[in-house]
Amino acid sequence: MLKNKYLLVAALLLSATIYSCKKEAQDIVQEDGASKIIKINNGTSSSRVDLTNEGITLDFQNVSDVSTSNTVTTNAATDAFPYQLVYKGKINPQIGVNNNELSALEVSAYGNYYAIAYQTPGDAYGGGVDVIQIQSGTPQLVSSVSTPDADITCINNGGGRLYLGMDLKTYETYDYPAPAVVGVVRTSGGSLADPQVVGLEGYSTKDVKYNQNNGKVYAASSSNGGVSIISFDGQKASRTAFQPYGGARSITISNQDIIATNGYSYATFNANTAAETNYKWWPVPSNNINIGSVASLDNGNFIFGNNYYLIYVDKTTGELINQVDVGGWVNSISIVSDKIYISTGNSLVVATIENNKIKILAKTHFSSTFGGDFNVISSRIAGNYVFVACGKRGTYVFNLKKS
Repeated sequence: MLKNKYLLVAALLLSATIYSCKKEAQDIVQEDGASKIIKINNGTSSSRVDLTNEGITLDFQNVSDVSTSNTVTTNAATDAFPYQLVYKGKINPQIGVNNNELSALEVSAYGNYYAIAYQTPGDAYGGGVDVIQIQSGTPQLVSSVSTPDADITCINNGGGRLYLGMDLKTYETYDYPAPAVVGVVRTSGGSLADPQVVGLEGYSTKDVKYNQNNGKVYAASSSNGGVSIISFDGQKASRTAFQPYGGARSITISNQDIIATNGYSYATFNANTAAETNYKWWPVPSNNINIGSVASLDNGNFIFGNNYYLIYVDKTTGELINQVDVGGWVNSISIVSDKIYISTGNSLVVATIENNKIKILAKTHFSSTFGGDFNVISSRIAGNYVFVACGKRGTYVFNLKKS
């Protein structure tokens, strides 16, 4: 999230002066300040767990790709995706320091635990993380994090840690070069401990990914940012490499290649030095707003959202393979085996790749069941559970069950 005050600073080019005197210091970690930035609470609570309407089911409507217009329409039911969602409850959002409801953004699954990231919409700052577990079939809150001066913009996990992409309002207080930082929190089951904060370049952290092949973390930051590599010496985290990359907005690991993307291009980055190679333009017209986070399929090719379209691109050549209108703005993509789950407004769309074409299998609408303004910011499929982060409405938990 780019906050207005920092956009103004960037526009005035004051950031060039800030970076020129600090950029040589790559290992930017403030352990003493980390516990002030990231406040951990390992106490359990049920006050924000809402089990009203537990057990209601949502059916998937089968859909087809109309070849003449590439738009998705609802057809009579078939067996293309014979599943339904069984509602298990929801976690209401954390309350911020100004007594405001935070906005549920994204869910990251590790083991039998699920971490929900929160931020404050608009110009104000403040975020947090909830760690939940499914116990006796219902969600239970087991621990949490509060970040009063930082939005959580993205979340990932691996190697026994959570990685929190953050935009830190008070970055100058802790002598970080810019608002973009990454929080590192050690996990032991549902318990959290030992927070660290690693400074990046740029005004907003857009994505963070753990690479299980080498134990490193890769972060994308925008507005005078780029691609950063975070490495570990024992448990101590530090930024060990950085490569500028304009408008960086997502990281994907494609067949062990580290790929960073922005609204108009993608490139490969060395896993240890972040040196950039194989720069290519996207084969579709867009800008930083329209092209969303890019995901990699098992074959290494890319899939991402661009306005209402789901886009399928050949990684090696950069050529457009296929695209389809999914009937709503693409907010997030979650890939499990051969299925692609797309969050679009108040719906969840299920697709697959068949003969190098995107095939839409099914779709379900949340607002028709739960009512009101229902905006699915992201969805995460983990095992037999589906987690749907819906901003100030909280995070809805479903069991994905064969019908």
